[in-house]
Amino acid sequence: MDFNAKEFLMQLDIFWGRLFAYNHTLMKQSEDKKEFGSESFIDVIDFYLTSQAQCFIKDFLLQHIGSMGMLLTARCFLEGLALKRMYEKGKISELQVELLRHQVHIIEYNYYKEFDDIADKILLPEKLVKDYEDSVKFFQESLTEKFTEEQIIDIIKTNKPFLCDLHTNFRKIVGENLGEDYAKLYGLYSQAIHPSVNDFYMNEGVWQTIPEILLLTMEEYKTLPLSQLSFSNYSTSIYASDITQRYEDLVRQECEILTNISNVFISFFDKNYTSDTLISINFLMSEMCSDKLLGLCEQVKSKWKIALDMFSSFYKCYIKGFPHEESFKLLEEHERVQINRNLGHTFSTDQAYSYYKTLYPNGVNQNKFEKGFLTNSGYTIDAKGKTKNLTAIVKEFIKKFANPNVIGSFDRSMLLDYVESQMLSHANGYMWYANRGAWGEVHNIIIGMDMCLMFILESILAMFKMHKSIEETDYYKQIINIVRNSLKRIKPICDEKAKLLQIPGIAI
Repeated sequence: MDFNAKEFLMQLDIFWGRLFAYNHTLMKQSEDKKEFGSESFIDVIDFYLTSQAQCFIKDFLLQHIGSMGMLLTARCFLEGLALKRMYEKGKISELQVELLRHQVHIIEYNYYKEFDDIADKILLPEKLVKDYEDSVKFFQESLTEKFTEEQIIDIIKTNKPFLCDLHTNFRKIVGENLGEDYAKLYGLYSQAIHPSVNDFYMNEGVWQTIPEILLLTMEEYKTLPLSQLSFSNYSTSIYASDITQRYEDLVRQECEILTNISNVFISFFDKNYTSDTLISINFLMSEMCSDKLLGLCEQVKSKWKIALDMFSSFYKCYIKGFPHEESFKLLEEHERVQINRNLGHTFSTDQAYSYYKTLYPNGVNQNKFEKGFLTNSGYTIDAKGKTKNLTAIVKEFIKKFANPNVIGSFDRSMLLDYVESQMLSHANGYMWYANRGAWGEVHNIIIGMDMCLMFILESILAMFKMHKSIEETDYYKQIINIVRNSLKRIKPICDEKAKLLQIPGIAI
């Protein structure tokens, strides 16, 4: 490593401490309910941005390059910075800032109400409705002179009500306030954190953009006061704990097992969907481990959505789609087409449509196919041209963890965390006003990751054992053995991790 690189890493190490100190001050302010109304728009957005910046720099210093979670953090930073620029340009009025302070209950209600099956998991559902009604009333009284009643209702249904704009989205906001180059990056990051063939970890073009985001964070917060804290001395103090070291070692063992399984699949199939998925899970688990241990619980919660999306889509496209390869081929084409769209390049859906017609010879015509295929979950398109949204795919997947005989079955916790993950991860001001559960309860996420992983491996094992039985061949014996033995090794690791999570000292 040359001197300049060393110097840059030293700068990042010290800069992280300055971000931590500022973020911690803002966090304490956000927790003081008596201070409600005194917070500025910059306070709210800087709290969100410094959370993302801390995590992003931590990931760079710990070399989590390859994790989708890092791209999520980069996307979130661009969202927040674009809103900050909007405010600085005078595009966000003081009325909108006041609406921001009151929209938290609207955001919670809009997300929670879609899930009747987690109503019993929400603390005080009656209060949720009452708070929502009060917030709606505030919006109606504040906006009645500018908008019709119908328009106000539509504004309240959006994912960022305070902007009072029915026709905007974050990509547009990034483009208008940071420039089209950043909008393209935003589109690329957004695609990378949505279900795909899960090979973005090896996309050099994406990872070459990391220094650009690092420099953006450093430029934005270069005037922060110096702090005695640095990433190295903070992380050293955290990792000095025997419990922390043991927990990290267990996650490392788990990730090594996934790597070994992946390598066996590569020896049979070269580059393949299963290996890429297991490697992507490996990266994400390792990153979320450091988030947890270093006290960035809001980042663990934010990343649950991309983890559950990945597990659910892999199960749908690979396990349920077996032995038809066309489901995977559609997913592969979907990624290729979306990359070209995000970069503003020309694209064709001809190849995707040919795979679709193999799956559904009597399916829709290509124009109708293309309309559905170009959506976020277009790879799920069926014979009638309809697609399933990600939430539907997730809800179908987590039924595997439901227990009708148990009140508070674990699938409901998974779904609740999934909803809260969406609320926290966008630059909508929610992070400042989030309830304590949405913010910091992440143990179920870590346990849920392990449950999903075990289920996926068990499904892979069952699939290859079935193939062995039907084809009467031992060709895939090595795969069967590695997956079966890995399941035996992972089970006690997961059990010990769950016990360690119960120890108060691990919660930072």
